[in-house]
Amino acid sequence: MSKLEVYQTSENGIVKLGLKVWDRTASLADLLECWQPLCDDETIFKAYGQGHHAACKGCPNNCCNTAYVIPDLISFRKMAANLHISEPQFVQDWFEPDKLALGLLKLKANPCIFLQEGICSIYPLRSLICRFYICTELTPDTEQLIYFIAWSGAAATQIYARQQGYLPAPAASGYTSFDRFFIELADACQDLPGVKAFFAADDYRDIPLEYFL
Repeated sequence: MSKLEVYQTSENGIVKLGLKVWDRTASLADLLECWQPLCDDETIFKAYGQGHHAACKGCPNNCCNTAYVIPDLISFRKMAANLHISEPQFVQDWFEPDKLALGLLKLKANPCIFLQEGICSIYPLRSLICRFYICTELTPDTEQLIYFIAWSGAAATQIYARQQGYLPAPAASGYTSFDRFFIELADACQDLPGVKAFFAADDYRDIPLEYFL
């Protein structure tokens, strides 16, 4: 039996995706392996896809054009290594300077700095928030799990960058409501096992999914 299973269900006439965890020893890598095929599964309803049943690849409504991306810590480290630059240089060159001044990490966007000719140039290294987003409805418990994982990884990056001195102390003002939400989230979650797991992990296979269940 597989450790994880993605299934479709209907709630109030809306088709949604759900996730069942059959084996609590599953890792975050197991979840990603299970999730990746959904991107190009044309049987799954996608709200912004052409005809609503299409592969993410080649989608004309590319979510990378407007995405607000704070990479998880594993992705952050691998992106810098792939670019052959130091982490401080990565922060200075690839993240939005106005957000850095506020003590916040956000990849340059509109479109994403890694989007080239409509294609993600770091697809195998992309962040969790990008990996999980497939513009379809999820069951409430699955949505909660997915976002808990993605934001735990992003919070780990924010905490790590601050600890390493890559970021100034948070500013007193100048935040959007979302900026403020994320800063407060990172502060509130820094001692959670799932957030701490990102610091010790070299890859997603090193992070037990059980921390988020």
